[in-house]
Amino acid sequence: MELAFSKWVCAFLLCCSLIFSVGCSVEGLAGDSKVKAVNLGGWLVVEGWIKPSLFDGIPNGDMLDGTEVQFKSVTLQKYLAAENGGGMNVTASRDVASLWETFKLWRVSESEFQFRTSQGQFLTCDGEGCSVSATAESPSTSETFSIERNNSRVHIKHKSGAYLQATIGNQLTGDYPGMPGWDDNAATFEMVIVANNLHGDYQLANGYGHSEAKKVLQRHRNSFITVEDFNFLYRHGINTVRIPVGWWIAFDPDPPAPFIGGTLESLENAFSWAQAYNIKCIIDLHAAPGSQNGMEHSASRDGFTGWSTSLDSISQTLDVIDFLASRYILDMLLDC
Repeated sequence: MELAFSKWVCAFLLCCSLIFSVGCSVEGLAGDSKVKAVNLGGWLVVEGWIKPSLFDGIPNGDMLDGTEVQFKSVTLQKYLAAENGGGMNVTASRDVASLWETFKLWRVSESEFQFRTSQGQFLTCDGEGCSVSATAESPSTSETFSIERNNSRVHIKHKSGAYLQATIGNQLTGDYPGMPGWDDNAATFEMVIVANNLHGDYQLANGYGHSEAKKVLQRHRNSFITVEDFNFLYRHGINTVRIPVGWWIAFDPDPPAPFIGGTLESLENAFSWAQAYNIKCIIDLHAAPGSQNGMEHSASRDGFTGWSTSLDSISQTLDVIDFLASRYILDMLLDC
């Protein structure tokens, strides 16, 4: 009951915030009752479909967070499967791949990954000689694996150094002897990338790593939208802009990993440019903590949606709204 009430309160406040912003824009337009607006998407919240080139320099760029993969044993010609979609052992027993045979990547480094099942558990292995299961609720060292690639063929190596193999008993174990070659052996799998659809802030920052991602996003934020764009909008009769932002803006300049600071400075620039050209701003909280819809623009790591079921995420969302409202209330009062 408390969670449901909090969700309705949050939704109500979000609606009120939007209505108030639009109301200020309409009433403050020097007698013009029409809002003529554009959306400045893809600027302070990354959406790969708007500017795909942002991701071009990421090593292993086809294996970002949230990429869906399947593995097929080359010796058994069977797909790896998390029984019941997770919570049980992992077997090499399926002729056809579907939901239980599909794993979502959590990227740890260029070649290290954690594998999440359709039910949300992670593949885990205690070390050399282990039987791999899908029973971990959160990932750590025991859930971290390296992927060695040779075209579509891969080896999966546990953090302990043990290579995984598909046994003749259809089990997945961490006890392949020695280092496997690329011939047909029990430690070699065909990897199929089923989907690589998420290209948002999480994928960009975690894909490049903090240092390189900071450079990429600084260049993007400084060039994608500039004061010249506001001049262009003014000359063409645009009087309002909608600016999507992510929840991490409230933690600038050092937001939680892997997000990159700097969006608050860019938003400040936007307000300054807008004021110079008598353009009103609607701030759109486009990415909520925990992801409100599992899409890339919500900065979801792997497509799972956690916002609506987490009181902490809902509370943090309200804090971000309060941060933005408190910071820009003077601008709204002056414009209304």
